[in-house]
Amino acid sequence: MIRYEELTEKDAAIYRKLRLEALLKNPKAFASEYAIEKDLSVADYAGRLSRGHAITVGAFDADQLVGVVTLVKETLPKMQHRATLEAVYVTPNYRRMGISRKMIEKLMEIAREEGIVKKFYLYVMVANERAIQAYKNMGFEIYGEDREAMREGDAYVDEYMMARFI
Repeated sequence: MIRYEELTEKDAAIYRKLRLEALLKNPKAFASEYAIEKDLSVADYAGRLSRGHAITVGAFDADQLVGVVTLVKETLPKMQHRATLEAVYVTPNYRRMGISRKMIEKLMEIAREEGIVKKFYLYVMVANERAIQAYKNMGFEIYGEDREAMREGDAYVDEYMMARFI
């Protein structure tokens, strides 16, 4: 049975391992690159997991971390009702099991408990039809398109901007 919980500094080593897997297996899905993050230490990843303006939820199968998603909250007072979902990843053997959805639902639950964040945003590659449909099924709506949002070599990737109130 998969369990969902907020990651803390104690999870830094397994988070680092899964993040590097994500960057190797799905390099076009992330703005960062394996070549950059492979040199970051476990302490660097622990810093990412310290509960500042970001919350990371993980999906665990026993002690194995099989999925992650991060919510980055806006810090400016007039924008604190907003947060962006980033770095959604589920290891290939666990895909198509609803894990991403349940991780996002866990983040929404945490946000509701805090009572500050009211609107979630995310960005998804236009070509990632499966993810787009999954986000629509969760109540996200496309509100714009960011052309040439990312560049890899000479190729550009367009992204949809999606949002949902919680």
